[in-house]
Amino acid sequence: MKGIVLVFFACAVALSSGYCMVSNVKSVDKDFLFKQKAILEVLQHVHQHEIHTQMWEDSKTYMVNEHFDDYTNVMAVKEFWMYYEMGMLPLDEVFSVFSEMQRKQVMSLFYFFYYAKDWDTFYKSMVWARFHVNEGMFVYALTAAVLHRKDLAGIVMPAPYEIYPYYFFNSEVITMAQQYKMQGFYGMKKYDNMYMVTIPSNYTGWYKHTNPEQKMSYFTEDIGLNSFYYYFNMDYPFWMGGKEVDMMMPERRGEYYLFQHQQFLARYYLERLSNDLGMIPEFSWYEPIMTGYYSDLRYYNGVYFPSRDNYYSMYTEYNYYYIQMVEMYEQRIMDAIDLGFFYMYDGTRVDLTKPESIEYLGNLFQSNPDSKNTRMYGYLELYAKMLLSASPEHFETYKMIPGIMEQFETAMRDPMFYQLYKRFLKFYWQFKDHLPYYTYEEIFVPGMKIENIEVDKLVTYFDKFEADITNAVDIEVYDEKMPMSEMMKFGKVAQYQGQEFMIKASQYRLNHLPFTMKFDILSDKAMKAFVKVFIGPKYDMYGNLYDINENRENFYELDHWTVDLKVGMNKIMHSSTDFMMYMKDRTTFYDLYKHVMMAMKGQYDFTMDMKEAHCLLPSRLMLPKGKKGGMPFQLFFYVAPMMENFHPFGYPLDRKINEQYWFTPNMKYYDVMIFHKTDPEITGVY
Repeated sequence: MKGIVLVFFACAVALSSGYCMVSNVKSVDKDFLFKQKAILEVLQHVHQHEIHTQMWEDSKTYMVNEHFDDYTNVMAVKEFWMYYEMGMLPLDEVFSVFSEMQRKQVMSLFYFFYYAKDWDTFYKSMVWARFHVNEGMFVYALTAAVLHRKDLAGIVMPAPYEIYPYYFFNSEVITMAQQYKMQGFYGMKKYDNMYMVTIPSNYTGWYKHTNPEQKMSYFTEDIGLNSFYYYFNMDYPFWMGGKEVDMMMPERRGEYYLFQHQQFLARYYLERLSNDLGMIPEFSWYEPIMTGYYSDLRYYNGVYFPSRDNYYSMYTEYNYYYIQMVEMYEQRIMDAIDLGFFYMYDGTRVDLTKPESIEYLGNLFQSNPDSKNTRMYGYLELYAKMLLSASPEHFETYKMIPGIMEQFETAMRDPMFYQLYKRFLKFYWQFKDHLPYYTYEEIFVPGMKIENIEVDKLVTYFDKFEADITNAVDIEVYDEKMPMSEMMKFGKVAQYQGQEFMIKASQYRLNHLPFTMKFDILSDKAMKAFVKVFIGPKYDMYGNLYDINENRENFYELDHWTVDLKVGMNKIMHSSTDFMMYMKDRTTFYDLYKHVMMAMKGQYDFTMDMKEAHCLLPSRLMLPKGKKGGMPFQLFFYVAPMMENFHPFGYPLDRKINEQYWFTPNMKYYDVMIFHKTDPEITGVY
């Protein structure tokens, strides 16, 4: 079997490919706990300009311009200081990395954090920036720095929806949370000497019905899915070069970018079929867009995210230039694929006829700075999202109102996100279709056969999920005269008249019952092998059986794992609870903070449990919803020997299929039904 020379990928890339090189669960020391505590504390109530805590005091004593030598890249820090003295994005203004000026500023802030020589310098830089730079810019740069600094490996970041609830919960929920706080939690009972409020939260479609796409809001607005996309773009920011920053396998970021979006579309399409919506619609830059979207989200400063009406027309005088540029970039990419080559900025000719060339293609969409091809291919993704966001024209430098598509935390909520990437992914498949079929030798494994597949009944349902949204409200300035709980003494600042409080938002989200796959692998050799399992549709929206070639782009990779095969029959059992590409529901900010407090007292074993890794998808979304009476899908199993080098993402479904020799013994399609039940049907409580 021929191997395609591609390298092993780490956590940030691995979640969809299955190649997840994460740390084992292990105990941590006091130094790590101190860092973890500081990161949690600095992300509390980030819009509070003055909080009388130790961090606030520390921030007043640090003079950046007196400590340039405490950074490994002095020039980068001096550049940040130049931006700061000239005037950066003011406090309380809306930040978006899609703004060129704001992007330059936040990049300089990231390098200010990243190049700190040690933890002491990083801490002082962090607490100084917390009270001196724009809040959104601070959270973005700090998150990127924590994810990319080696000395902060294993730090658990609070969930994005708990740091910045405004980007994940409707304005009604945020308003109600603020009312509870302003009214002194009137009528609320205390639990463990703490005010605790739970606010029910619905999706956008519950309030404003504008089009059939809102049937999908439980999926597109899922806070776990949107958090994953945010972190996906933090692991590989489009502005970040791979040479000066410690980034996992920068030479494959372009390939991963395209593959991950292909997986998003495949998973989204399975959900559309479950809701009788069928194919993802297409759009034109020149025709009105049928699909509107009203997010019902608002920024901290009270400004609502821009809405887009049904039949919104982008083709206006304000957008003529951007549409022209987007079309030109699209045409250049298409021409490069069909010609089989393109020229780099320095005149180097790049061959696009080889499988590994997809790395260059992915970088052209994002204008990765390592590719340095913005002159010819521009910022295609950036301009396209700006056009589709319907954000209003701004006349003051820092008075932008970015749209849903212009924030990574919210982009996947908009149905146009999927229509845009369907358009982009046509280039991906065009590239793949120019490659030759996998040969028989590249997919067939002599002496290996999959037999006797059994899968438990697949059942989905909606159950309640709670998130800590305490950061959505402002707090009183800390006063030492007030009584304090242990948590407040430790540094948690959410308090009302000296009493702790926590505000939660509860929301029904898609989930599924645990299930197990059982199958046999017959092997004539003892070896270590890998198993891939994909899920895809059986029929199209009209009930027609899918052609195997047409259907390959609709398959979503469920999991990928290794097995040790012995000679003869090997009985394999794989439970959904063991799928390595998914994570459980995140620990709330309050509980995470409490665990750190207890661990520092020796009362809790705080471990680096990678089941909370930011690079994993929520396990709740493993299966599409299906239907009450059952809906047919199909699983695709593939097994092959492990090698030092791995195949392209999506292998073996990433290229055109030659049906004359496709159905080898080491692969198998298996029909399943997915049933959707109500919560009472699952729990037995009506």
